[in-house]
Amino acid sequence: MLELYPGDGCGNRFLLVREAEMLAAGESGARLAQRLCGDHYDGLLVLAESSGGALPVTIFNRDGSDGGACLNGLRVAACFTGLARGRLLMSGHGVDWRRIAGGFELDIPLLASDLAIVEHPTAAGDPWFQVDFWNPHAVFSSKPEGQSLAEFAAGVAARKDLFPRGVNVEVVPALGRSEELQMRVFERGVGETAACGSGALAVAAVAWLLGGGARIGLQTVGGRVEIQRTESGHIRLRGAATVGPPRCLQELLRSAPKSRI
Repeated sequence: MLELYPGDGCGNRFLLVREAEMLAAGESGARLAQRLCGDHYDGLLVLAESSGGALPVTIFNRDGSDGGACLNGLRVAACFTGLARGRLLMSGHGVDWRRIAGGFELDIPLLASDLAIVEHPTAAGDPWFQVDFWNPHAVFSSKPEGQSLAEFAAGVAARKDLFPRGVNVEVVPALGRSEELQMRVFERGVGETAACGSGALAVAAVAWLLGGGARIGLQTVGGRVEIQRTESGHIRLRGAATVGPPRCLQELLRSAPKSRI
């Protein structure tokens, strides 16, 4: 009987499954994500067998699409191992991690200078920022009053000249004026989520560009993450992660709500 594990990374909710068990049950990651995630889970994390000292992890969005690199998902996968430290591999990127008080720390294999940022002017005066490293992001300090985040994000994603692979849209009041920020995010293939790790890193990159200090705190609907730029330019991301007891596939199918994506 196929078992999946619910996990939470600062409000990002996932299901985890071992790849070998999934394949033995005749399932695929894309199909399971479409059938099980609904509006309750943001994605499915598939854990393969360790290779070369790293544990490969793949994420599928609610709609079955490839989720690319998910930093909250990586912390959940780290929690699932039960170890004190290790190395994860996701979307071709190797990430070292360690357990810390209150959660897990990821050592991001990027320098702050590697985060490509393009500033775009707007008629309203406040610029917005295109940030592309592992996933594409668009960071705004505000959205039009009266427009829902979903409507606003759809308009941003319509810029196929800028975002041919879709885009995660972050709205961050006080951007550039504070080092403790609040963020709302609309993720491609998922919808509005309670958190987004790569989105938090994109926002921190913009905050650094605008003169922010080395340590940026991001409060989302689901929890808080902290991103730190070291003196050498390396990046560390810290936040909580938990994994619950397993649930069988049939139980999940019976309770799975339909997704609006």
